[in-house]
Amino acid sequence: MQRKSLYSLFASILALTLISCDPCDNLDCISDNHFGQFRIVSKTDGKDLAFGPNAIYDQTKIKFYSLNGNDTTFFQYTPTKFPGSGYDSILYVRFYPETTTPAYMKLNNLDTDTLTITYNTFKTKCCGTITEITKFKYNNSIDIPGNQGTQEIKK
Repeated sequence: MQRKSLYSLFASILALTLISCDPCDNLDCISDNHFGQFRIVSKTDGKDLAFGPNAIYDQTKIKFYSLNGNDTTFFQYTPTKFPGSGYDSILYVRFYPETTTPAYMKLNNLDTDTLTITYNTFKTKCCGTITEITKFKYNNSIDIPGNQGTQEIKK
């Protein structure tokens, strides 16, 4: 009788272990990526045009936005320093998920550029649906990778 009880106890523990096993438990999921990281630099000598001694644009007045009919959506950006990268600072922009209209980067009253955003959306087993920016099309002609760190916009 004891042997039968021991087998029952072992079978119960094994069943509970298998039922409670979650293959996604403690998985560090990647998150959505709706950000762009930009440096605005001179196309002739590569100097930063928004930060530092060569700045010709006031980074506090730069605006990122999109238009949809009469609605204007402004995108939040943060000037961010990356120590040790050789960059003075970058513009770290949070675009809203799946912006379908072109985004605009207004550097001043005379200089506004277009960024068309391309997204990749995929489903994962454990982390749900993930959306990430894969590229920006700058002024409808130049592809800028959207998922490879800081990108330079040459002016």
